[in-house]
Amino acid sequence: MEAQRGMTETTSPPTPARSAQYSIVVPVYRSAAILPELHRRLTEVLRALGEPYEIVFVDDCSPDGAWAVLRGLAACDRAVVALQLMRNAGQGNATLCGLSEVRGEIIVTLDDDLQHPPEEIPSLLRALSGEVDVVIGVPQQKQHHWFRRLGSATIHRINSWMLGKDPGLRFTAFRVIRRQAVDALLQLKTLSPALGPMINSVTHRIVNVRVEHRPRREGRSSYTFSRLVAHALDSLIGYSMLPLRLLALLGGVGILCSLTYSFVLLVRYLLGGIKVPGWTSIILLLTLSSGFNFFAFAIIGEYVLRILVRVNATPQYFLRQRVCGLDDARPTPGQRVDARAP
Repeated sequence: MEAQRGMTETTSPPTPARSAQYSIVVPVYRSAAILPELHRRLTEVLRALGEPYEIVFVDDCSPDGAWAVLRGLAACDRAVVALQLMRNAGQGNATLCGLSEVRGEIIVTLDDDLQHPPEEIPSLLRALSGEVDVVIGVPQQKQHHWFRRLGSATIHRINSWMLGKDPGLRFTAFRVIRRQAVDALLQLKTLSPALGPMINSVTHRIVNVRVEHRPRREGRSSYTFSRLVAHALDSLIGYSMLPLRLLALLGGVGILCSLTYSFVLLVRYLLGGIKVPGWTSIILLLTLSSGFNFFAFAIIGEYVLRILVRVNATPQYFLRQRVCGLDDARPTPGQRVDARAP
């Protein structure tokens, strides 16, 4: 608590903490060296907008000392809220943690590596018209490694096919989201969140805006080949029942083929074309059971998925520590809140 009391001293102009028009959410991992510049550029852009704002950094158990840097930023700017997770939860969960803390009416999410230039935020905001809930910044030319671009293209095709998404709509981590969409997003419970498909499941009022994409300033991307594969699988099976329904369709086709084949075998047997005793019965049983198994597994799987969707209450992340400004009324982890307080 002494450390948190020390963080309340500030030298920056006060930013109202009880209400904000804009909230920025930045998941942090292996970016300690560039956090001061990211904070400076975000602050310049947000002050130019002339509205109250907050910047929420979420330390996803970064091993490079990012938490010490975030504590320092919070010590000199009360618009900064720094959250530290107890374990590495992944970018999606870290972003959801930040979204659960924001109080702005318009929320911006972006990566911590400066590949999403903060100066592009006004362009996204201008596209947030009355009929739009989410604006997603799409790079004019991606600066990722070739296999990262290949993985992103694969996931895009999977999302378009499995989720019925407009093929022309792209998902990235650079987004502007209205408060209502964020509130709906936080009601979804999944252990492996993929925010693009999740957003698509709560609103279809999504537009893309072309933005600049910069080369990574420090370090290298944490999206290894295995992580890209895992992300593709999450998109494939986490937000659509289509795989199970395809399996059920395959089972139904298998049953139909089995019945047809059974009829052919039975005709051959009656005509004396099969001389091996018991062969016809064995083949009939195998073909019929295979088709029924496919169909039964698909039906059971769909029931299990529906049950999991309804009862899954496993925490997606665990918050270890919060550092924020002097007039921030949010409770620290473990602090009891009196619901009767005004």
